[in-house]
Amino acid sequence: MKYLETLRGKHITVLGLGITGQGIVRFLLSHGITPKIVDSRPVPPGADWLNHNAPDCEAVFGSLADAALAHTDMIIISPGIPLFDASVAQAISQGVEVIGDIELFARLNDKPVVAVTGSNGKSTVVTLTAEVLQAAGMRVGLGGNIGTSVLSLLESEYDVYVLELSSFQLETTSSLQCTSAMILNITEDHMDRYPDFAAYCEAKHRIYCNVQNIVFNGEDVKTFAKAKSGVSVALTGGDYHVCEKDGDMFFAHHNQALLPVKDLILPGKHNQFNALAVLALLAPFKLPIAAFTKAFGAFAGLPHRCQLVADVNGVRYFNDSKATNVGATVAAIESLCAVEQRNIILLVGGDAKGADISSLKQPIQQHCKALFCFGKDGEKFLPLHRNSHVVSDLSAAVKAATSISTVGDIVLLAPACASLDMYPNYMARGDEFIRLVEDLL
Repeated sequence: MKYLETLRGKHITVLGLGITGQGIVRFLLSHGITPKIVDSRPVPPGADWLNHNAPDCEAVFGSLADAALAHTDMIIISPGIPLFDASVAQAISQGVEVIGDIELFARLNDKPVVAVTGSNGKSTVVTLTAEVLQAAGMRVGLGGNIGTSVLSLLESEYDVYVLELSSFQLETTSSLQCTSAMILNITEDHMDRYPDFAAYCEAKHRIYCNVQNIVFNGEDVKTFAKAKSGVSVALTGGDYHVCEKDGDMFFAHHNQALLPVKDLILPGKHNQFNALAVLALLAPFKLPIAAFTKAFGAFAGLPHRCQLVADVNGVRYFNDSKATNVGATVAAIESLCAVEQRNIILLVGGDAKGADISSLKQPIQQHCKALFCFGKDGEKFLPLHRNSHVVSDLSAAVKAATSISTVGDIVLLAPACASLDMYPNYMARGDEFIRLVEDLL
């Protein structure tokens, strides 16, 4: 990590003292680098941690205009802070280098990296990727947007890193060298952050800058419009696809069967796509098929992602609180729908983040028998279905859905919205849904 010597000669400001910011400060201090810490909040989440663990660090909390950001050599910015913030933009215009923790990781790392971004499915794909690599006997560092700071990963010995990357993280990343990288899909999200959808797409495409094996979604042109070459993944028609052989369905590469689809215990066609993505991403590592078979047969999925909570009197309740945008909700509906039946009672609402929700109309009308809407933007969903109702909160939505459900129905929490108008995060929303359903047992 020779780049650390370069850092020791710079005046560094860490901007943002949330989880990412604390990880950056902790890493710098561990290597003898004392940064200045700035946060726009008067009392940021990490203030107590800073007082106890780094009392010698200069800290400025409050208006960024008072933080003298233009008078530093480098700003390491948290992903939640936009580059167009007036104080940040002024610093950039005056020659201050602004990077994120992913870029700092990239300048220090010398091991292979597999990176994944996309509007939906990132966490499932990177976790399953890590599981396959571990099944092959490799030491795997899994981190990024999934919750573990990438800088903390550098403190342990790993053979390969698997990173989940958000568009926010990619905005400040330019040096990341990847063995494989993929944009899983791009649907409208974070329109409260970007001037338009094209800008959001452009941020996602930064993942392809320095990649040996580019992987893209063969059914989503937005994932490969700027990729000059690469490997496609699609259930049908992709380089990696699903095919039939001797009456059974197989994951395949150019019609060569690799392993049976039934070896994957995750349900739904969207997870078959995720499995194909993992196969394509890991192709350069030439792993034995047995590693995929072992991992595919053991990985039961992540919490709050189309998670079956319970079957209550013949009605199944699914928690997909992680469906925080329209594309994720469409995927949830299509993965659970029954052919020629409208048996899904959908619970939606929260903060829609300025997104266009009109693309939900067709799958909702085709597969849903009712819609219960709550939260800040709940009323925006009313026109999507003739049997839609606004309720006060999630508890009322579950009660209402239960009251009209019959045997064979599915009650699906897939809100198509962020949770911050009512909950600390999507996990808290999902946990409440689980409690409400368990109370029905």
